[in-house]
Amino acid sequence: MDTIKTVQVAELLPGDVLLHMGRGQLSKLIAWVGDSGYSHAAMVIGRGELIEAATKGVRHASLAERTHMGAAFDYVDVFRPLRPTPRDTADIAALLAAADVYLGRPYPMTSLLTLGIVCAVRNKIPGDERLHEALRMALDLVVQDDPGRVVCSELVYRGYAEAATKPPQALRLPITNRASQSTPLPKIDLVALALECLEDYQRANPKGALRATAAQAELPALLAQARGTLGIGGLQTSGAGASAPNPKTVLPADLEFSSGLRRLGRLPLNA
Repeated sequence: MDTIKTVQVAELLPGDVLLHMGRGQLSKLIAWVGDSGYSHAAMVIGRGELIEAATKGVRHASLAERTHMGAAFDYVDVFRPLRPTPRDTADIAALLAAADVYLGRPYPMTSLLTLGIVCAVRNKIPGDERLHEALRMALDLVVQDDPGRVVCSELVYRGYAEAATKPPQALRLPITNRASQSTPLPKIDLVALALECLEDYQRANPKGALRATAAQAELPALLAQARGTLGIGGLQTSGAGASAPNPKTVLPADLEFSSGLRRLGRLPLNA
């Protein structure tokens, strides 16, 4: 077995992606849905800080403090982008600015079940990568692309995709559609999972009021927008031919397997 390199905080660069594996029951499910070893994503912004979408909303957090969260995470791995490089100062500034646009936006706890079901169906149906590409295109339309509420891997993906570069979307991370995997369902403590989700719902909705949606009324407009986005030819693509997914359904696994990132090593964690 290959030894994983240890990466110290001082070696991190702005734009590095940090993929975490949490210890909670929800983390196990997120990792299983994506057939991945990760359940949370964040991005290094420099100045000893990271940016992440957490249950309290999008925020900056201390990298030094993250290395003392061994009680919350099994491990945190560092993925370095192929672009921008440290010399691309303008692109790095654009990337960080694009991510900072989302500071303070809430985490969509009330739609996590929908996201989980959509992503599980997309990834778990048997078939090769061509079938999963088609499934992704179809199921991405089920989840509304609402940038007002942001999940962790979505934030990282949006930062790279929405950075104001020349040409536009030059930093967007390519997402790979993989054949279905045979990752077994992990052993889940259902009582602990229910309590964990309940606590997160309460944090997201302190007054206990869940927002109703007008999905039925919005459906014709959403379908018209989808047709315009996808076009007659099907999937929207970049210059490299990579599919452009609904950012809302980007999982930590999508970042893990993106050809635009390479794993550098693992941060040391203390309890």
